[in-house]
Order: sequence, then structure tokens, then C-alpha cells
Amino acid sequence: MKTFVVSAFSILFSLPHPARAAEIRIAPGEGAISRALEQASEGDTLILSPGVYAENIRIEKRLTLRGEPGAILDGGAEFHGEWTSAGDGLDGVFFTPAEKRPEGLLVDGRFLAEIRFDRAQSKGDWYWQTLLERGTPLSGFDAIRALWTHHPKEKRLYLRFADGRSPVTRNLSWIRSGKPLITIAQASGVVVEGLTFARGVIAVEITEGASGAVVRNCKIESYEETGIMLSGGASDCTVEACGITRGAYEEWQPSLENDRANYEIWRVHKSVGRYDRNGIVLFRAGAGNRILNNRISRVFDGIALGDYKVESLDAELTDPDHGRGTEIAGNLIENTRDSGIELGAGCIDVHVHHNTLRQTHGGLRFKVPRIGPVYIHHNRLIDGAPFNIWFSMDASTAEGYVYHNTIVRGGRSALEFSSFNHSPDFGAPNWHFLNNLVLNEEDGFFSRGRNTPSPDFHAGHNIVTGGKAPWPDDVGRDPGSRYEVEIPYQSDGVPAPRSAAIDAGVDLSTFLEGQPLPGCEPGYFKGQSPDAGAVEVE
Repeated sequence: MKTFVVSAFSILFSLPHPARAAEIRIAPGEGAISRALEQASEGDTLILSPGVYAENIRIEKRLTLRGEPGAILDGGAEFHGEWTSAGDGLDGVFFTPAEKRPEGLLVDGRFLAEIRFDRAQSKGDWYWQTLLERGTPLSGFDAIRALWTHHPKEKRLYLRFADGRSPVTRNLSWIRSGKPLITIAQASGVVVEGLTFARGVIAVEITEGASGAVVRNCKIESYEETGIMLSGGASDCTVEACGITRGAYEEWQPSLENDRANYEIWRVHKSVGRYDRNGIVLFRAGAGNRILNNRISRVFDGIALGDYKVESLDAELTDPDHGRGTEIAGNLIENTRDSGIELGAGCIDVHVHHNTLRQTHGGLRFKVPRIGPVYIHHNRLIDGAPFNIWFSMDASTAEGYVYHNTIVRGGRSALEFSSFNHSPDFGAPNWHFLNNLVLNEEDGFFSRGRNTPSPDFHAGHNIVTGGKAPWPDDVGRDPGSRYEVEIPYQSDGVPAPRSAAIDAGVDLSTFLEGQPLPGCEPGYFKGQSPDAGAVEVE
């Protein structure tokens, strides 16, 4: 018996035991996070004390990186130039020797608009020298208050501020690296929370081999290209409760009018700069990702799901399953220079619901969703200018359902078809627009661009304070919808009790061959019928 007991205990203590997860506290210092990542084991939690961490890090282990209040991951460094007046007609323009082009240039921590030298060679208003001398054609330097470019042959960096003063008097900084501040790859279950990000090209990228990653309660104060990127098939990841703004040295006052001068903020980047500046991007991401309850402001696109190489039906999908099962819900997106939410590529089983888009330029934009089903419901679009719900590229062959949304005011109709690709058969034959509330007295429900065919979607039970019915001479194609009705409502689009929106919808709890549309399970409304719009009024 004694021998047996000893042998049993010997076996017990020789078996491998999982180590207890450790908490590792980190203080600011050169390479402090990177060293801690090398030493950490799977399951550990790294806690960043308040302070600035000047690193670009890569996480390839299952662990948690948690920032205490005041912990900042910063990709910038001071920029010291030997500035000389450019002269030769370039009044107010200064240059400094620069062997390489910086990844970004900032003043007081805010990004300056870059002119990409190779993209600004056509003579005219958008020629690089003309832009530096005069600013953009309509607004000059009122909206874009500074411009810079790197001349690759002269090895010079040219810079112009609106007031023409020398950059010597400015607090300039630049981006140390083109890498994301944090890259998550080849690992599952990574958590990043509580951190503040500043002065990065990309703040966080979740990419190849990543699954189940979570980025939550983080604040992105400035970025040059993308706030948070999901790419490389990253799947089952969550971005939640983050605050994201681009941090640009540009004028971002919203306009309810189609203000072309203000619109040049978009064009200077899109036409001669570094293209889009988006808050959250899912580019060739995997399945099951969730973008929840984030606050996104003063960016180009708020949230974009798609692939720029397949924005025409002539282009074959890279992979139909990219973005499958994505959920975009509960986000507040406001004051964007482009779309609030963009949807493209396969768009299989994509759910977009309970978001608020306020003062966005492109609203909810469709860039050729192909397959579906796409479910878009209980969203509020407020004061969009000029677009609200916008099909903009090519015909959409996807199966789509747009229901119980509220559109409040805005610069054009609630729904617009206009083909940038000049598609002769532009349409959306498998889309359904149901139980929506349009509080848009002047522009109404539907409009289409020049040379766009007659509408071929399905509609019913939409309540509209304006006109522009899709089939004004055939009400049978739009059963239950009402136009040019008076509906008192609050500023956020909640209709008054006993208004025409109440009990105006059709029950969607059995719409799909006896099954409910998502968000419309049995018992989802209170009255005899559901109310039109995003809110069921008490």
C-alpha cells in the first residue's frame, strides 16, 4: 500500500499542469510592451500603466492587453525640418529636405491633408503646385487648412498652411512606421481593451489566422488611413464600444445642403491623396464578425464591408463568403464625409440593425451586394446630405430586406438608385422595402438617376410625409404605403402617438414562408399592427 501511494503521488506530480494565468504590469519605456509579449504565456493579462507607449506591436498569443485610464499607444514622433520659403510664385509654401516620404504629417496631433505627388500631375486646379498655392478650387484653404506633398526627385517635403506662416512656428510630428499600432494575427481569443490610440496609419488590424479577437472600450483619437481593419479572413471577432475619429486638421462642420466646397475635403484625399479614411473596415474578412455599439465621428466611411475590386457585376467575387454572417448593430455614426455604412461583396447573412446615422454624406450605401440575404432594420438615418439609402454602382442581385427604418429629413429622397458604372439594367429585383417611415416632406421616398431603368424592387406599407412613390400610377405594386401624409415627430424621428405611422405596418413575424424577419419575432409590436419606422411608439 505504501509503495502504491508513493507511486501514485509520483505520477500525479509528474503530469503536466496548466499554469495559472498571470497579470503582468507594464510601465512606459522603450520596447516595454514588445518585451512583455515575448515573455508572456497564453492566457496572461498585460496591464499598461498610464503613460505613452511609442511602439508598433504584433500579438500572436491568446492573451489580454488592457490599458488603464491614460495608457496611450502613440505612433508619432516630433518632426524637425530645415524650412525654406519655396518662392517662385508659391507664396506661403515652404520646403525642407526629406529623403523619404513620411507615412503621415501632423500639426498639434492632427493629420494634415497629403497630396500624393504621383496622383497630382495633371495640369489644372488639382495639380500639386496649384493646390499648394491656392488650395482646392472652391474652398481654397477654408476647409482644407493645410496641404503637404513629398517630391520624390527633389527629395523635398513641401508644406503650406492657410495663413502662409512658416512651419517653424508649428508643433509638427510625423508617423514613425506604416505598420498598424497593433496587429493581431495567428491567434484566437486575443482581447485588447481600454487603450487610447494616436498617430498611427492604422490603429488596429485583425488579420491572417486571427479568430475570436475582441477590441473593446478603446479610443482612437487619430489615424491616417483606417481606424480598425479586419482582413485576411479574420473571423468571429468583435469590435465593441470603441470611440473612433480621424483627428484631421480640416473643417468638419456638417451641412444639410449639397455643399461642394465642404465636399472638397473628400476629394482632396480621394482624387489626389491617399484615398479613403474609414473608421472600421471589413476587407476580405471571414465569417461571424460583430461591430457593436461603437461611436464613430468625423471620418470618411463610418463602417465599410466589401471589396473595392468587385464593385461591378463584371468582376468576379474574390470569395463569396467574405464577410458572411457579419453583424453591424447599435453604432452611432455621425458627421462623415462619405457613407455612414457601406455594404458590398457577397453580403451573405449580413445583419445591420439599430444603428443611428446622423449627418452622413452617403447614408446607407450599397456597392453591389451579390448574394445575400441582407437584413437592414430598425436603423435611424437623420439629416443625411445628400443621400440616405443609396444604390450607387451596379445592379444588386442580392436578396435584401430593408424594413422598420426611419429616415428623418435629409438632402434627397429616402431611397436613390444612381449608377456610377452606367449599368443599362440597373436595379435591385430581389430587394424588399417594408414598414419604413420617411419624414422627408420635400424629397419623398424614391428617386433615380439619369438613364436608370424603372424600379424593380418590392415595396409595401411605407409611410412617407413627402411624395415620389416608386409606382405612382400602380398602387398595387406598393400595397399599404401612404404618401404626403402629415406626421408630427420629435427631432430624432419618433412619431407622435395617434399619427399616421401608428399601426401602419404589416406583420413581419411570418413574412419568410411563415418565419419572421430578424427582429420581428412574434410579439414584436404592441398594437393591432406594427408601427412604421424604427420605433414602436408606446
